[in-house]
Amino acid sequence: MAETCSSLLIVTHSFKKSTAPQELPHIFRLPNEILEEIIRTTARVERDEDRQFLGWQFPEHQHTQMKQIALSCRRFYALCIPYLWRDKEFILPREDDETKIDSRTVQLATDILSRQTHLINNSNNTVDDDGDITKQQRRNKRHFGAFVRSLCRDLTNGPHYDMNNSRLMAELVCNLRALRIDFHPKARAEHYGLKFFVQSCPMLDELYLENCRDTYDDFASLLQYNRPLTSLTLLCCTIKEQTWHQLIELNKKSLKKLLLQRVLIEEDPNKNDNSNTGPSSLSSTIIKNITTASIVPLIPIPHTAYDHLFYNQQLTHLALSDAICYPMLNRIVTGSPQLLKLAIIIKESDPILTTRCILLLAQLRRLRILSLAFRSVHPLSTDYERLPCRAPSQAWTYFAQHMMDLRLIHVSASQLLLTHDFFSTLFNQQQQQQQLSFKKLLSQVMLHHVTHVATPISFDAWTDQQVLDAYNKEIAITQDIMDPWLINNDWQGYFLTYDQAQEKGFRCFEQEDHVCFVKGFEDWCEPSYK
Repeated sequence: MAETCSSLLIVTHSFKKSTAPQELPHIFRLPNEILEEIIRTTARVERDEDRQFLGWQFPEHQHTQMKQIALSCRRFYALCIPYLWRDKEFILPREDDETKIDSRTVQLATDILSRQTHLINNSNNTVDDDGDITKQQRRNKRHFGAFVRSLCRDLTNGPHYDMNNSRLMAELVCNLRALRIDFHPKARAEHYGLKFFVQSCPMLDELYLENCRDTYDDFASLLQYNRPLTSLTLLCCTIKEQTWHQLIELNKKSLKKLLLQRVLIEEDPNKNDNSNTGPSSLSSTIIKNITTASIVPLIPIPHTAYDHLFYNQQLTHLALSDAICYPMLNRIVTGSPQLLKLAIIIKESDPILTTRCILLLAQLRRLRILSLAFRSVHPLSTDYERLPCRAPSQAWTYFAQHMMDLRLIHVSASQLLLTHDFFSTLFNQQQQQQQLSFKKLLSQVMLHHVTHVATPISFDAWTDQQVLDAYNKEIAITQDIMDPWLINNDWQGYFLTYDQAQEKGFRCFEQEDHVCFVKGFEDWCEPSYK
């Protein structure tokens, strides 16, 4: 079964040329380079980068606006073609939809990508009196697939796959730079076709894969054809142990954006392991591939592998679903001090180590987005247990003093020890910084189960004993009620009880979250069906 695409803009060159003498409009007197920049800027998709953490940031241009510009004249059409085809998405239809496909509105993706169109060379700016392209420019032709820079293939509607179709599509999008494929979760009896795109697209440097298993060495193609990546997103994927280590080396100098969610390592079944008492064997599981009847042992990504990955990696974006401890966070912060966006889960329950984690995060002075959860996570399932953030309130106040560039923060824990000073520091310093440098303010804040500390315990040095004493004293005098937070009128409207949060449509809180703090995040609200 092949992917299909709804009817796309393909202009037939049958416009009649006006015989009446007309003065050339001013816009047609501009060079193609300037016209192209105007068109590109007009149709660019505006994204608030300070509010989003996306593994896939395409399309870059609004297709509807670009199409309207393209239909105005042939010259604009030729200028718009690269942008009309720059970002494409093809969807595999459901099996029961095949008989309902209308050939007039739905076409095979490979058929469309193989069609040819005229291409304007910006170095040749010759136009007719009506702004039409010249005969010389009409002779320059390219197939539509050559314009594609980002490709999204949605194959989740069924476990069907056509390797010949994948091979042909990869050959047609030879200039591809970003590839996303969402596979069906059912395991395959052969490889996933990643090799075709890696082989045919030498400029490929962004990869987004979901439900891709490395049983048949798909990821090894990145090594075979030497394709270092700048951005890698893996969701519910597996990867061979040896391949993982080699990919780390390949991408050590290039990788800037990394998102790993529920990624497991496929252990070598021939690996010599006489004892089954090690941590790897205790946490491993045997997954049977029903399609191939093969046995594949899967384990979480080992800490040694993460340690190798984060060493001097210089990432700017990082998101992990595996819970990490203090030493691993230390490796992340020291190896990528210029992080802009960070989403992690911390599993520390010791007050001293938890405090050290917060102090480490305060070193990321350029951080704009922080999503932080305190959880105990089962590595081979989606089960988890929320943990309290066992750090004294002064740790969070210290954090607020150093986060000048923060635009979004989300902290999920079963308890956060905070004071009024934390909020005044967090917001007042942001306002002062905005007045001095015209930077954006912190507009998105979500904190689960904030617990009020009326008399914070202050200390001069961050010694282990002082941290532990401060936490133990504060935990004994905390208040889990709303009243103490309502003293300050500046933030009264942002403090919510669990019931109030539910009424507003926030479904991300739990009943144990007696008091929450929510500023922004309106797009998280779900309608009530009462």
